[in-house]
Amino acid sequence: MKLLEGLAELIFPTQCAGCEMPGALLCETCREALPRVTAELACPRCGAPYGALVCTECWNREWAFEAALSLGEFEAPLARAVVLHKDAAEQRLGAVLGSLLAEQVVLRWPGWSEAVAFVPATRAAIRKRGFDHGKAIASEVARVLDVPLVEALERAAARDQRALGREERARNVAGSFSAAGPIPARVLLCDDVFTTGATLDAAASALLAAGVQNVRCASVARAW
Repeated sequence: MKLLEGLAELIFPTQCAGCEMPGALLCETCREALPRVTAELACPRCGAPYGALVCTECWNREWAFEAALSLGEFEAPLARAVVLHKDAAEQRLGAVLGSLLAEQVVLRWPGWSEAVAFVPATRAAIRKRGFDHGKAIASEVARVLDVPLVEALERAAARDQRALGREERARNVAGSFSAAGPIPARVLLCDDVFTTGATLDAAASALLAAGVQNVRCASVARAW
């Protein structure tokens, strides 16, 4: 196996997801350049990067989840890493992104999580990509936090959210998730990108309906 991995590295050398320099999946320069969300400036409820005082994402809506955070804004080099992981099937980036996200969770919510769940991809998406990108990220988060990964959520078929507007996104995922227990009382729900929050909100609602007491959300990137 190591010989095959070495041959593969010779033919297809590892490149940085941010700058394409060889040697690492995410080089130190790009790690330093990640557009991280500053906790003190972010909305404490939905995690919007500049919503600490007045959050335009929260002022007229209720969320099923208790709080949310994101590692960084959906900009280079983080955005490129997310896209390469999700759409170019660079599966090794799941552990990299999950580890970085877990660091933020430990800083913000130390000891809070009793389990980690993830927003599952649709069956069509898994067939297309060959893996569930959200599970890959959440697995690393659970490992770092030393809590169980629970595959509690089931997802019905739905359109790709990326092509939809805010209201369409909400309608598209409404009622599309179900969950089954037993599940611990406090669950950290992970996803790759938080855009309008519709998907995470629908998934959190399903977890609460299954008996979970509190859900907090953690996403790799926050899109606008």
